[in-house]
Amino acid sequence: MEKQFFMVYAEGQGAPTYKHENEQAASKEAERLAEKLGVNTTVLQAVKTVAPKDITKRVKTYADACAVLGIEPMNETVLAKLGFTKDEIAYRKLKTIAEALNEGWRPDWANSNEYKYWPWFVYNGAAAGFSCADTTNAASHAHASVGSRLCYKTRELATYAGRQFEGIYNDFLLIKK
Repeated sequence: MEKQFFMVYAEGQGAPTYKHENEQAASKEAERLAEKLGVNTTVLQAVKTVAPKDITKRVKTYADACAVLGIEPMNETVLAKLGFTKDEIAYRKLKTIAEALNEGWRPDWANSNEYKYWPWFVYNGAAAGFSCADTTNAASHAHASVGSRLCYKTRELATYAGRQFEGIYNDFLLIKK
């Protein structure tokens, strides 16, 4: 069952913008806004949340991937203070992104008929990093430079990940100061 939430609408003020965890908090906010703005307010209860079916519409950032998986994003400042390097943090982000984009699919490395895809990058010195050039796949092997945790179930997802998260891939693949 989806977690319910409540929102407050104030007449003439546009769309409601803040989600309240319970009806009491929303009612208190409605009363406050009614007094402050001098308009009628309404407490709205969410009946259903509808998300786009296309995972690439829902995962555009690392934070989006965390939200899809129902986990908290890493605190990069704390990790850096603990000695994690930029590439280690980027790898953790990419694992999370791949898990979200694959929507539960896991590569079966014992199945040589199942294709596994990953972004293919070309170094671009002018841009000071790699650019996603294409995708590639393997039926029975993985290159040493590509981990099984970072592969995708379709060519389209691999291409999307390589382009959308190019900066994170650069942090993972390149030694930069």
